[in-house]
Amino acid sequence: MGYHVMEYMGRMVRRTCIAVLIGFLMLVLMGQAQSRRNTASAGAPRDTGPWSAEFALTCGEASVGLGAQEGAFPWNTGLETRNISFWRSGGEDFFAITGADGSQFSGTRRDGMADACDGLLLEIRTENPDWQTARGVCVGMSMEETLSLYPEAQAEYDAHRAAGSYRYTYSGTESGRASGFSRIAFTFEQNVLTAIDICHIAA
Repeated sequence: MGYHVMEYMGRMVRRTCIAVLIGFLMLVLMGQAQSRRNTASAGAPRDTGPWSAEFALTCGEASVGLGAQEGAFPWNTGLETRNISFWRSGGEDFFAITGADGSQFSGTRRDGMADACDGLLLEIRTENPDWQTARGVCVGMSMEETLSLYPEAQAEYDAHRAAGSYRYTYSGTESGRASGFSRIAFTFEQNVLTAIDICHIAA
C-alpha cells in the first residue's frame, strides 16, 4: 500500500515540475516576442502629444517644432529674419515671422515682450525643400512618396482639385486632444508637394 502511495506521489511531483517548467518556458518565449516587437518599432516615429517631435521640421543641424520657444528669433532655425510683426488681440500677444528662406512662424508671446518672441510657436509653414519632417518628407516629393510615409494622412476637400491641387492632413494620435492637437498639412500641385504647414489646433 505504502509503495503505491509513494509511486502516486512521485508521479504528481514529476507532473507538477513539468507543468512549472512549461509555464516558465512560455513566459520566456513571450518575453522574447515582446522584445522583438519593441525592437522592430523602436525607430518608428511616435506621437507623444501635440508638442512632440512629430510636429517639427529639421534642416541639417537646425530644428524647430511647435511649443515653447525661448528668446528672440531665430531660435534654432539658423535663419535670418526677413520680416517680423507683433500685435495684441483678445488680451493675448502674438508674433508672425518670415525667415530669410520665406518660411513662416507664428504664435503667442509673453506679455510685454516688445522685441522678442519667446512664447508658444503655433504654426510653421515652409516651401523650402531643405526642411523635412520627422519622417523625412520635404517639398518637391511626389504625392505617392509623401503618402507612403504618412499613410494615416486624410484627404481634404479642395475646390481646386480639377486643376490638380490637393491637400492631405496628418493629425497624429488621439492623445492630448483635451488641450488641443497638432497636425501637418501637405499641399500638392500636379502631384508634387509644394508646401508643408504644421500647426496647433486649440481644443
